Amino acid sequence: MLSNLSDGDIRLLRIFVKVVEAGGFSAAQIDLNISQSTISTHMTALEQRLGVRLCRRGRSGFSLTEKGQRIHQAALQLFASMDAFRTEAGAVRDRLVGRLAIGLVDNIVTNPASHLEEAIEALNRQAPEVEIAVHVVAPTDLERGVLDGKFDLGLGACGRHSPNLTYEDVFDEQQILYCGRGHPLFERNSEIALKDLKSQQLVRRAYAAPDLFPANMRPPARAVADLMESVALLILSGRYIGFLPQHFAQHWVDQGRMRPLLAGRLGYRNPIYLTMRKSDRPSPVIGAFLKEFHRVHGLSAGTDKSGQRLRRTG
Repeated sequence: MLSNLSDGDIRLLRIFVKVVEAGGFSAAQIDLNISQSTISTHMTALEQRLGVRLCRRGRSGFSLTEKGQRIHQAALQLFASMDAFRTEAGAVRDRLVGRLAIGLVDNIVTNPASHLEEAIEALNRQAPEVEIAVHVVAPTDLERGVLDGKFDLGLGACGRHSPNLTYEDVFDEQQILYCGRGHPLFERNSEIALKDLKSQQLVRRAYAAPDLFPANMRPPARAVADLMESVALLILSGRYIGFLPQHFAQHWVDQGRMRPLLAGRLGYRNPIYLTMRKSDRPSPVIGAFLKEFHRVHGLSAGTDKSGQRLRRTG
């Protein structure tokens, strides 16, 4: 086990974290811009430095050993501490420096209620030295990423509501059921009823989502998708019905490629939350970003630890 950390050790640990995030050596090649054989060499060197086996790789796929999981968590804590030090050192010099990592569900940018880009612009104008990293992930990975320290903040639909996170209900997303051109219901002129949906094929979300179908009227789920774009693709095939955010689907509705179904009966409001760890004392960078985020969304600054909705100021 190494007794001190060199710059080389830190570089190896960063490669290790990237490999874990990607889910294996092969998948990490693009992010790291190095070959799989070079990644393998680096991982062997790190294991030799630490004196432990970090991962298993083979026909069964990539997985961390128990000690590898502990080293991964320790590496995340190390990098978070390094970022915190850079931020605090910058604050001493009256400069905001460091890194801000934001996790998002997909297609937030098309929601007219979202002004995230304005908050980012304001932070960059105020603190151009801050590195801003934006990651688009599936809802199932959003809260986990915040809990694990991969993201400082998460913005999206949060299903789990972990007791270790705070939640600010920032704006809404209206979900509506759609079919695509070529689907039997698309060209139908007569009124569509719930019973007409029972025999249709439904795109099921790969994460928890409201089920508004009566038990005896629920269509069979014959496809599964984890991102809105993959749901849209299946709907556009003309073979499936599925729920999409209205702001996202409107593009295809205007083109005559999608049609909403029973919006008044099956549509539902999906709250979009800003989430962060309860245990964190917001760094100066996070604090500056939150101030701008609250301002552009017309929210009063701050919320209690229970995650109650912020009061709108506009």
